[in-house]
Amino acid sequence: MEMKVNAPNILIVDDEIGPRESLRMILKPNYNVYAVESGQAAIQMIQQTQMDVVTLDLKMPGLSGIEALKEIRVIDPDVMIIIITGYGTLKSAIESIRYGVFDYIPKPFNVPEILSIIDKSIQRRKLNLKVKEVLGHCSHQPLIKEPEVHSDFPLQNETKGITDFRWDGIAPSDHQSCLEFAKVLAYTLEEKDPYTSGHSERVCYYSDFLSKRLSFPPKERSELQIASYLHDIGKIGISNRFINKKGTLTPTDWAIIKQHTKKSIELLIPLNLSSNILSYIQHHHERYDGTGYPDGLVGEQIPLGARIIAISDSYDSMTSDRPYRKPLNNGDAKSELLKNAGKQFDPKLVSIFLEVLKEMEEVFLVRDPVRASAVAY
Repeated sequence: MEMKVNAPNILIVDDEIGPRESLRMILKPNYNVYAVESGQAAIQMIQQTQMDVVTLDLKMPGLSGIEALKEIRVIDPDVMIIIITGYGTLKSAIESIRYGVFDYIPKPFNVPEILSIIDKSIQRRKLNLKVKEVLGHCSHQPLIKEPEVHSDFPLQNETKGITDFRWDGIAPSDHQSCLEFAKVLAYTLEEKDPYTSGHSERVCYYSDFLSKRLSFPPKERSELQIASYLHDIGKIGISNRFINKKGTLTPTDWAIIKQHTKKSIELLIPLNLSSNILSYIQHHHERYDGTGYPDGLVGEQIPLGARIIAISDSYDSMTSDRPYRKPLNNGDAKSELLKNAGKQFDPKLVSIFLEVLKEMEEVFLVRDPVRASAVAY
């Protein structure tokens, strides 16, 4: 096989020659494509050659797709795996998700869709490796300096630059705090998605106002800021096809999306962050009535920082544009918070958050009445 210099390596694993050869012909103009007909052959190939992406059938004679997936993950935790199967079930999808598949596609596949997913998986792999590199640099960095406090009320869709840090040729300085790393990671995650650009910074902004109102000590306030920036970092391992899906989410879609809190913790463990930071991130999708995830915690069982992030995260999501819906205006978003107080959100925190928003709007009104009016209505 003639190798393309600097082209990604893709391994197709399928016992059926028709789908295997069809996919190989589709991908070979742009990639170095390898094809095997069994899970055991796939494992041998990955032991010999580093792959960027593996497309994997589930139902194969001998070693099944799920068994092969488990073995592949041990050999190469960073390879992107895409399940392409004609025999998928919710059970097999959830089991695959536990082992970090990037996407799950039924046969027969759509050619433009598969090309798009392959390209996105390669881009996501590059991002994953960059994030891991920074996490490795950050793993021994202390919380050196007090985080900056923002003073301007943030308009939706008017994102400030989080940091001037860039990847190419720059190693993180020993003088950078973990908060600065958190900003870099959040910026990297969001920079290619106009729908989430600036989201983590705004969540941090709202959460920090709440923490000041609740008189958090400086250390706990810093922990909340770091957790706010990193609350969605686990989404780097999940295809945007699910995160930004238009229309109703299927049970499989939900199972995939819910994995992002677990993926966040797996990514962040090497940093030796405090238990508070990790618990805020892990539990920011719990609901006050106990119907949230990942652990179904109820009321004040949910860490306070996670309850704060849940409100800030939801408010910013509601008032930001998304591919599946238009943003709510400020008044409607507040109404949604009130409607879900005691169900999704801590009712006491909702009251405080609305008070904080009102004060922020009043301050902003004095500074710039025209723009404040646009925010309010």
